Formats: sequence, structure tokens, C-alpha cells
Amino acid sequence: MHSTLTRLAQAGVAVAALTAGAAVHAAAFTAPTQAVLTLSSDITQLLTGATFSSVGDATYDASSNKLSEAFTAVSLSSPSAADFLGNTSASSGFNLNYKTSVLSITNISYSQASKSLSGTLALDGSVKYTGQLLTSASASVSENFNAALGTGYLSTGQLFLTDGAATAMLSAFGLPTLAFYVNTAKSINFGTFAADVTGPTPAVPEPSTYALMGVGLLGVAVATRRRTR
Repeated sequence: MHSTLTRLAQAGVAVAALTAGAAVHAAAFTAPTQAVLTLSSDITQLLTGATFSSVGDATYDASSNKLSEAFTAVSLSSPSAADFLGNTSASSGFNLNYKTSVLSITNISYSQASKSLSGTLALDGSVKYTGQLLTSASASVSENFNAALGTGYLSTGQLFLTDGAATAMLSAFGLPTLAFYVNTAKSINFGTFAADVTGPTPAVPEPSTYALMGVGLLGVAVATRRRTR
């Protein structure tokens, strides 16, 4: 009997260890979180003849050159958010309007593991590129991620175009895609990115909590009625 109990205890420990190991994997983060892309003065001054505008659920503040959009899904496995992965709406993002052309960047996602923004690049409605758009050499978490408390702030250093995105943008506008031009496009600081938790997850009362609230309210009503008699 003793040996049987020992084996059961060992099995329980093993299951607990496996469960703990599984918990390390990224899980859904439930607090509202904003994706904020701030365009650099380098890019806005370079494109003086162009205007930026938001698409779908995103918003664009021209005074601060900030594009903001709510993440539709976020996952991470620890407060340090080393494996943070956030996705926005496939139909939201921003437009670069230049002369008669519209360059759209939508379906934006961010990966902390690769410190990169990915998305879909289209010119006048025709998709030209899908994949990593911008990368940064650095990114840091200045506020740990906690859904219950509604905290979390992650920001990158300067963002630069990837080879694929630079080549696609040059080609889309009919410009040469030789190495010199691609490298020149890649050398321009595009801006910075931040993932900002905007509030805690609203608590949803359990059914038993509603029942207790109902009993409490009923008690108040009865007491009040007795006093009025």
C-alpha cells in the first residue's frame, strides 16, 4: 500500500512538473494593448510631398506623426515579454499618399523575439509584399506586463526597412532596385514602435457572485421595508 501511494505521489509530481513546463509557453494576454508606430522626422522630411492617413480601426495623429491601433491578439509567457507577439486587424494600418498613388501598409504584427514589424504592403490596392517590413537592433520593456493590473510597456529603438520591404517599395514606385538603392532605403530611420497596455482586464463576476449580490440586495430591500412599516 505504501509503495502504491509513493508511486502515485511521484506521478503527481511528474504531472505538476509537466504542467509547469507547459505554462512557460506563450499564452493569451487579455489586457487592452495599443500598437503605436511613431514616424521619424527623417522619413517625414524625406517625404515632404506625401501625406499619411489611417486605415480601418487605426488612428493617425499628424501633429505627433503617431499611428495607433489596438492589438486584436497578444501572447506572451512572462512579464518581461521576451516572446511578445501581437497582431492587429488585417484591414487596418496606414496609407502613404503620394501624388496619385497610395501605398498601404496593413495587417501589422510585432514580434519581440525578432524585434520586427511585419505586414502587407500594397500599391493602389495591389499587394506587392508580405512579410517583415521593419526591424530594430534593440527593444526593451520599461514596465512589466500584467493583465490584472493593466501594466506593460515595450518600445523599440530605431526601425529600418528590411531587404524585402525596401526592394518592394522601390519597385512599386518604379525606382531601381540595385543594391545601392536598396541599401540607401534601408539606411533611413523609419521611426520607433511601442506596445502599450491601456488598462486592466475588466473582471467578470462568477455566477455565484451574482447570486450573492442578489441575496444582499434582497436583504437590503427586506430591511428597508421593515423600517418603513
